[in-house]
Parts: sequence; structure tokens; C-alpha cells
Amino acid sequence: MMNETWIVFKAESLSAHGWEERKLLPSGGLTDILATEWDFSGKLPQVGDRLREYANLQDPGNGVTHGRDGDWVVNQIDQFSSFDTNQRIVVCYCSYQPVEANWVELHRGKPIDQILQPAQI
Repeated sequence: MMNETWIVFKAESLSAHGWEERKLLPSGGLTDILATEWDFSGKLPQVGDRLREYANLQDPGNGVTHGRDGDWVVNQIDQFSSFDTNQRIVVCYCSYQPVEANWVELHRGKPIDQILQPAQI
């Protein structure tokens, strides 16, 4: 059975850098959550990892074309496991350590219609 992990990246405090821009949707309440992601690979973040950032540099808001190592670094990791399922939650506490933005273009695979054969009916 596949393990399912919800990873939550949080600032070390509510008043950490950029606090006024971190809001929960749809209520608009302030939060210390930087990002969340689901993982099915079993490969978890490590202390010292940087949170990745993604953007479309030519057409902001229209998909993702570039990625970079972000300004938030994982300092501490707490794991919480379920006794009766193979789900777990990993909370990564992060500190703001800005680095020079080194955006790298992402290379995409073939479109799905070029990978899969059409269904025969």
C-alpha cells in the first residue's frame, strides 16, 4: 500500500518575514503556513533543504515555466503518523534566509496525447 504524506512548510513564527502577505483562503486570516504539498514517494524534506519557488517569468499567473531554490530553509521537522492508515503529516519549520534568485527554465515532457495511445472502441 502506498504511503501518503501531507507536508506543511511553516515559518518559525507568525511575525517572520512576509507575514502580511501570508493569508488563508477564502477567509483572509493571517497564517504562518508557507506552502503545503502531498508526497507519495516517501522522500521527505531534510533540515537544510530550501523550499522551491515556481513562476512564469514571461507571463505571470499563466502556468509555470521556471523554478528556483527559495528564501526559506527547513530548520526542524516533526512527523505525525496514523496508527490505522498509512497517512502521515510532516511539519517543516523554516527560517527566512534570502539567496540570489537563480531561475532555471523547467523542461516539460511530451503532451499526454503523444505519450498514450488512443483507446480502441
